[in-house]
Amino acid sequence: MSGGTELTDAAARALSRFRPPAWLVEGALLALAGSDQAMRLGTRTAEPGTLAVALLALLSLPWRRRWPVPVLLLTLPALAAGGMWLASMIALVRVALETSEATAALCGLCVAGGVLLDRAFFGSPFPDTADWLRVEVYAALVGAGPVVLGRLMRSRRRIAEQLVELALSRDRERAAERTAVAARERAALAREMHDVVGHEMSLIAVRAAALAHSSGDPEVRKEADLIRELSVRALDEVRHTVGVLRRPRADDAAPSARRLADIKALVGRSGLAARTVVVPGERVRWPAAVELAAYRTVQEALTNVLRHGDPGRPVEVRVESVDDDTCLVVEVRSGLAAGTGEPAGGHGLAGLRERARLLGGDLAAGPVPGGYLVRAAFPAPGENLVGTR
Repeated sequence: MSGGTELTDAAARALSRFRPPAWLVEGALLALAGSDQAMRLGTRTAEPGTLAVALLALLSLPWRRRWPVPVLLLTLPALAAGGMWLASMIALVRVALETSEATAALCGLCVAGGVLLDRAFFGSPFPDTADWLRVEVYAALVGAGPVVLGRLMRSRRRIAEQLVELALSRDRERAAERTAVAARERAALAREMHDVVGHEMSLIAVRAAALAHSSGDPEVRKEADLIRELSVRALDEVRHTVGVLRRPRADDAAPSARRLADIKALVGRSGLAARTVVVPGERVRWPAAVELAAYRTVQEALTNVLRHGDPGRPVEVRVESVDDDTCLVVEVRSGLAAGTGEPAGGHGLAGLRERARLLGGDLAAGPVPGGYLVRAAFPAPGENLVGTR
């Protein structure tokens, strides 16, 4: 069923796009009308008046799209006086396509009347036509045929427009359905995070507080207080993220209030011997998503140092606006313990790299002489990531 619907939508779009070039259509119709006039003039005496009305009919045809009825009226003298019926039929098709049924019927009667006038005053349209009955049938066909063709073309155009509108409506329905599915998934994820992660983090904070109050060892109390503080901070992050996930749709803003100004405090809480430089620039306001990405980059790099590096060696954190405030560069340079290579797993760095690319930037991480470097670059709004120093 879905496959058939997609084929119908594709056919509708193809039908709406299938239109031959206008110059080709106009050229072919003018050539047909001109050949008809040349043939009719060749079988009759080419008087100046006949040549004039024939030329008037031919020159007026290109304007039939804008003024269909006046152009038709200008072709009638050539039909009635010279039997040049093709120009009038071409104009009549446009009248039937653009105007009402009553106007098209009236114009069709005028064309049929022109055929009868030509027969009455200048002889039969065909040399072998012998009686008036055949002439009347011929006049009816010349007058009614273009009207029927024009109305059919009008119906086809309406059907094509309706099919395109139907296809667009189905696209909107699919988009709404995808949005609803995503909202349900986000809500389910929010419930899971609240019920599992939030519950476990709350237990950790409570147990750490109990340990800090019950232990007589100062070092144990200090570590327990630190664990409780970290657990409470992580629980706040989880609650904020759950609130974002429960929204009907994802906002453009980042799902956190972390800013560049919070990076120094983040480095201070890590307990590492670090030198931190944050220069956000004076002529640019970085989007919240970029500031959060810079914060998460530093956070992940510091976490990797604590897990896989040498916490005793100094760490250099630099967040700086460069290239005339068109790019924000984040660098975390740290030492590695002996024999330690790139951090295992790499899922955190992979997520940071994907986040950077979504923002138009890039992230690279790897060993450098004397340590390990994590480097991310984010372009300013309206800029491209051309090059950074």
